[in-house]
Amino acid sequence: MLKSAALIFMLFSLLAGSPLRGEELSRYWSVDHYLAAHPEQAALLDAFALRVADSPQPLPSATGMAPVRVAIVSPDIQASDYWHRSLKAFSGRAKALGLNLQITVYSARPGAIDPVAQVERLREALDSQPDYLVYTLDTPVHHRLAERLLAISSTHQAGPKIILQNITTPLRAWDGMQPWLYVGFDHVEGSRMLARHFIEHTQGRGEVVMLYAGEGYISQSRGDTFLYEIAKFPDLALRATYLTQLQMEKARRATEDALIRYPDLTLIYACATDIALGAAAAVTAASRESTLLINGWGGGGQELQLLQQGVLAATVMRMNDDAGVAMAEAIAMDQKGQGHQVPRLFAGEMVLLTRDMTPDTIRALEQRAFRYSGLPDPITLE
Repeated sequence: MLKSAALIFMLFSLLAGSPLRGEELSRYWSVDHYLAAHPEQAALLDAFALRVADSPQPLPSATGMAPVRVAIVSPDIQASDYWHRSLKAFSGRAKALGLNLQITVYSARPGAIDPVAQVERLREALDSQPDYLVYTLDTPVHHRLAERLLAISSTHQAGPKIILQNITTPLRAWDGMQPWLYVGFDHVEGSRMLARHFIEHTQGRGEVVMLYAGEGYISQSRGDTFLYEIAKFPDLALRATYLTQLQMEKARRATEDALIRYPDLTLIYACATDIALGAAAAVTAASRESTLLINGWGGGGQELQLLQQGVLAATVMRMNDDAGVAMAEAIAMDQKGQGHQVPRLFAGEMVLLTRDMTPDTIRALEQRAFRYSGLPDPITLE
């Protein structure tokens, strides 16, 4: 294994370059297109999805074996509970499988807020010389760091097996040096679900403001996809876009500005939970929650509370714990010598929720989504 100091020296040098252009960030395989181009992956994915949905099948006793080292570089310092829940699901499923894991989490704010911290956390993770590295792919910094690691691993046959979390669309340019596993939920399909709902709800008419995260994959796959879908309806007009850098306060201020500039606004589209929470705070303060549509993205605990209070109009809810379960199952297969049977990608199920759904319906979905990480506190309507 290459020394992490040498790796990080090369990684730091990448930060001096210019940001990736939008067209470079767009070169992803969709899930369907990737499976069509790699038909052998479809059967692997079908079999793997059954493992994720099924009860755990514990490994034979691993007494006396050295622990498997897993380093997780996680952008979990944010309001969204997705990352913390994924870790609980990963740990819980690993324990149920009998895996002897030594899990170390390197927490950071999202890369759009603090890209330098991403490099530092990655350096710390590599210093531990893990067997598996769980990382994410959102900003251009994430992209360059992951790409360099994959190139080094491919060239020198060194380093950990890389799991990219919260992305299910492989990069076309990485064919031949793909990470071991992409795992998460299909941002594109989730945003299409929201677009279809709001197009129907508004009958294709109204004024829209887009609250992006920052430059990167989340804004593109969630925000640009939504705009592409509503562009088919010219009477559903985009009035403005704002960059929030995935910060709740910036989203709140952007929404306040939009409410002043566009008094007839129909819909505020939020690309992530923290953005939705900031927008909701501004809309509630302006007493516009009954006349203005806001979406969530992910269906975590805080979103579900605002949904049932009527502040959010809709959200796309991930069956959250499937991502953590999938990572544990993949490592278990690898430890049994079945790593070649792990598919390149796993995309968990999503469900559209609206504010007119009954609490019982939502609670039943929570039971599925949070089977390892635990149900949110009961919602009390004000």
